Amino acid sequence: MRIGVKAARLKVLAIFGLALAAIAFGRLVYIQGIRHSAYDEASVEQAQEQITIDMPRASLLDRDGGVLATSIRCPSIYTFNPAKIANKAGLASAVSMVSGEDARDILGRLKERRGFTWLARKLPYGRYEEAQAICNRFPGCDLMEEWGRAYPQAEVASNLVGCVGTDGGLSGLEADWNKGLQGGTREYMVMRDAVSTTLIPLEIVPEVDPRPPETRLTIDESIQFCAEQVLDETMNEVRAKTAVAIVLDPRDGDILAMAVRPTFDPNRPGRYPIADWRNHAVLDAYEPGSTFKLVTMAAALGSGRFQPWDTVVVGNGTLTVGPKTIHDDEPPIKPVYTLEEILAHSSNVGAAKIGMALGQEVMYHYIKLFGFGEPTPLHMKGESGGLVRPLTQWSMLSLPSISFGQEVTVTPIQLALAYADVASGGYRVIPRIYFGGDAPPPERILPADVCRELDAMLRKVVTDGTGKAAAIPGVVVAGKTGTAQKIGHKSEDGRKLFIAYFAGYAPADDPKVVTLVMIDEPVGKIYGGAIAAPAWAKITAFALKRLATDRNGGSMEVAMAPGTGQ
Repeated sequence: MRIGVKAARLKVLAIFGLALAAIAFGRLVYIQGIRHSAYDEASVEQAQEQITIDMPRASLLDRDGGVLATSIRCPSIYTFNPAKIANKAGLASAVSMVSGEDARDILGRLKERRGFTWLARKLPYGRYEEAQAICNRFPGCDLMEEWGRAYPQAEVASNLVGCVGTDGGLSGLEADWNKGLQGGTREYMVMRDAVSTTLIPLEIVPEVDPRPPETRLTIDESIQFCAEQVLDETMNEVRAKTAVAIVLDPRDGDILAMAVRPTFDPNRPGRYPIADWRNHAVLDAYEPGSTFKLVTMAAALGSGRFQPWDTVVVGNGTLTVGPKTIHDDEPPIKPVYTLEEILAHSSNVGAAKIGMALGQEVMYHYIKLFGFGEPTPLHMKGESGGLVRPLTQWSMLSLPSISFGQEVTVTPIQLALAYADVASGGYRVIPRIYFGGDAPPPERILPADVCRELDAMLRKVVTDGTGKAAAIPGVVVAGKTGTAQKIGHKSEDGRKLFIAYFAGYAPADDPKVVTLVMIDEPVGKIYGGAIAAPAWAKITAFALKRLATDRNGGSMEVAMAPGTGQ
């Protein structure tokens, strides 16, 4: 009897087990077959995906700690299931309005991708509400905060500092120093259910992200701002194409300002032509015009072939060499000039005759001695070395032409450094943009007595010559004007095109700053003495006052208005 009961129970259990197996099998067929598409959609609603999030980049500060670039939390728009977006074209258009990306590209991602999809990343923090409104308007997309970049001073130093994109630096120092500025990345598992999205770090991390590191530049924000204001005023006055102003300290090579126009707002770089991002101070080379006569005079004095009081016949201001006739911009005030007078009155004929007397090898040696033809030690990506052809490529016209600034091209930073080498007393000035970097051992490239003679000649340019508009009341100034015609180029209405320069340093008896101003393709006024010199005086006067106040706790007497003159 007991055996029969036990057998019956086993039979019931077996039947029950078979029934459960049949139900499970039927359910499996139902899920994987009949209801496959519905459950597939549901799986997307409870999705997970691994993504990489950038950690904050190092902040860029000016020399006094003012913030030029920093990392902040920014909104990013994404969707877990593009197929769930009802109005894809409308969403793409709305996202395009806040991100600047072409709506067609956004729409393409929405149509082609399944699963987690970025629609816009690292939008400006000020557009947070707009981004949230888009997510509210288009169900199926949402916001996530990522570390993005902000530039509190907007356009100030933007051509130097540069800008970033989703994947790193795009221009300027942000691109040059991209690897060093990056704060690394962190991997997250993104999980979403019907209610919310959760980011789960894939490694053990502290609750509070570390404070991003800081990188300090040599730039003085106040001097930079002044230089940019003066360039804006000058650009508006003469409707120039491009303008550059550089201020540096000849004692240590620190670049205090590097202003460039046109410029852009790095918070919204996509709204500007990429050409406006360009740092013309280091990336582009131009004919230097008469500012290059500094090199000719350094060669004349350094070689021992000439003294400042030696004379050169300039006649009526014309000199024919082969098929070319060289002209002075203004007729000479007398037929014979000393070297000092050649520089003060910017005689092309006088400079050409000096160069021809020195010979090609001497001129070439001094050109290379000043560093022309090679990028500077700044080593910025894309930095131009300018054009200095080897002697084997010089024609019979090259030597006289180069002697007054034709047939060579230089970058604004190269030209500023040449004047810094004289201001330093003959020591090579190594430029620095990273604050506090190690200074190399001093290297003398010009004898001290040659620099004293050049200094006296450059002072005469401002007191008695073409650079009178660079005078600063109460300050002794040394410098040189330059006006370079852009040979072979004319404006659309047939005008000849020019570049106006002034380069120099002050106070001449104890140089604190070297300043260069370049105005490219001015309209109306074209001469460096009329355009660049007044701008130079305004910038230099402010820089001297700023440095005196900042370093000494007081203020030296420097008038803000430039001197008058031609």
